[in-house]
Amino acid sequence: MARPVPVRTAARGGPETIGGESDPTRERLLATAVDLFTRRGYAATSVREIVEGAGVTKPALYYHFGSKEGIYHAILDEIERLIDGALAENRGIEGSARERIEALFLGLFDLFEKNQPAMRFVNAVFWGPPQGAPPFDFERFHARLRDAVAAIVADGIASGELGRHLAEDVVLALIGVLSFSMDLTLAHPELGLGKDGLRRALDLLFTGIASPGLASQENQR
Repeated sequence: MARPVPVRTAARGGPETIGGESDPTRERLLATAVDLFTRRGYAATSVREIVEGAGVTKPALYYHFGSKEGIYHAILDEIERLIDGALAENRGIEGSARERIEALFLGLFDLFEKNQPAMRFVNAVFWGPPQGAPPFDFERFHARLRDAVAAIVADGIASGELGRHLAEDVVLALIGVLSFSMDLTLAHPELGLGKDGLRRALDLLFTGIASPGLASQENQR
């Protein structure tokens, strides 16, 4: 089993939650908007409901975000900042491919656990009907994660650590484990998967990847 690796959660000691560096008013507005957009949808949520839920006035929302669309984009920009921070931290980590993947995934999962309301919002927007929400390029999230994992996998295959598997197969399997672990946590929090569960799943996957028998079967395809 690979030795434990440090979990990096935010670049340069930055905030690890949505609105973590903001003043209390901005933070309350973000939290309230996340909750309402997730439960009611973007189109069905009014500025009045957001400010009343946050206990502030409309001018406060307009001051911080400019509009309802502005606060919507601010939420997604905050999530993007957190993800970019975790990816940037991982680029400075040394170690085997397995250790670097584990550090990246545990760091991302840690951010996910600390920001579950915002992650529910992302799922609702991405998988739900359009509901009149402003467009946002969610593919950026996926592309950056894929690129980061692919770079580590390429190093692992080149060094022989990850056998002679097709790189895209390994990337797909790894991201699948992370994605399903997050989805399972949102859908069934009572199972208590946590970082330990993710680590066990990664251990199992890496054991299979390192299996000579599996590698030889793939090379015959």
